[in-house]
Amino acid sequence: MIPAILHQTWKTEEIPENWQAAVKSCKEINSNFEYMLWTDTKMEEFVQTNYPGFYPVYQSYAHQIQRCDAFRYLVLYKYGGVYLDMDIVCKKNLNAYLKYDIVFAASSNIETSFTNSFLMVIPQHPFMKFCIDNLPMYVNSYSYFGKHIHIMNSTGPSFLTKMLQKYNIGKIPNNHVLSKEEFSGDCSVCNNGQCKGGQLFTHIKGQTWNSYDSLFYNYCLCNYKKMIVGIALFGLFVYLIKKNKVKRRFRR
Repeated sequence: MIPAILHQTWKTEEIPENWQAAVKSCKEINSNFEYMLWTDTKMEEFVQTNYPGFYPVYQSYAHQIQRCDAFRYLVLYKYGGVYLDMDIVCKKNLNAYLKYDIVFAASSNIETSFTNSFLMVIPQHPFMKFCIDNLPMYVNSYSYFGKHIHIMNSTGPSFLTKMLQKYNIGKIPNNHVLSKEEFSGDCSVCNNGQCKGGQLFTHIKGQTWNSYDSLFYNYCLCNYKKMIVGIALFGLFVYLIKKNKVKRRFRR
């Protein structure tokens, strides 16, 4: 069984006010779980002590969020349990999912992707080890595409999705993938803070690591249909202008 431990990370012991209710909900609803808050200092000490060979990689990351991403694989391999981002409000106890060896969640934003904002797993699961072993090879992944794409692919959701593709999720015994209805419901990056959520969780506004390029990518994701229509109308406009010019020349 997955041990009843709830892991969360933040810079210090002082949880931001806008997330305190979310953290409280997860601790109270999962009152049988041991709660472990990992600060930046505690994370670094943990990696130094338990993964000295990985520590140089951990230090080499350009952004702290990459260390937080990598840490969740490391701590879950060591202790097992549940990892949850702090911008997730809990609605239902997770006891029913402790029977699995590992639990993933489908992304609330991209259907073909997985999120790393939630993970449940037994200690020393081979897939977690697979992720840890692959992290050094992705340190500079897509770094030339800017902060957002680099983080997503080096340690974040895109990295996790690639690992599941390489490992083949179908070959992982006793795994469970939370559906969108279970995990995020109507919540996405396009409406965080203004959604009802899924059966287990509701998402509130987070994205503390996002930069200007994140705003651009998220805008495109949330407005791609309007953008396609706009491009189509612009193309039609250009076509009609060119067609009108041809007609004028022919009349002359």
